[in-house]
Amino acid sequence: MVEEVREIRRRIVAGCGNDLDKLAEELRQVGRDYSQRRGVFAAVTRRAAAKVQASWGDMSARPKDRLVDEIRSIRTVTAAKRSRIKKTRKKQSRA
Repeated sequence: MVEEVREIRRRIVAGCGNDLDKLAEELRQVGRDYSQRRGVFAAVTRRAAAKVQASWGDMSARPKDRLVDEIRSIRTVTAAKRSRIKKTRKKQSRA
C-alpha cells in the first residue's frame, strides 16, 4: 500500500514537471475552485460539502491517551500548588 501511495505521489508531482511551486499553485487553484464551486466542483452543493466535512470529525485532534491526560492533570495540580505557594510568600514578605 505504501508503494501505491508513493507511485500516486510520483505521478502527481511529475504532472507538474517536478516543480513544487507549480504543484503548490495548482493545489491552491483547486482549493479556490472548490470554495467557489467551479469546474469539476460545480455540481457540489454547499449542503453536500458540509455533510462530507461533518463526517470527517475533528481531524486535528489526536485520539485520547490516558497517560497523556494523567500527566496533564498532574502538571495542572502541581502548577496550582506552586502558584499558591508563591502568593503566600509574597504576602509574608509584605507583612
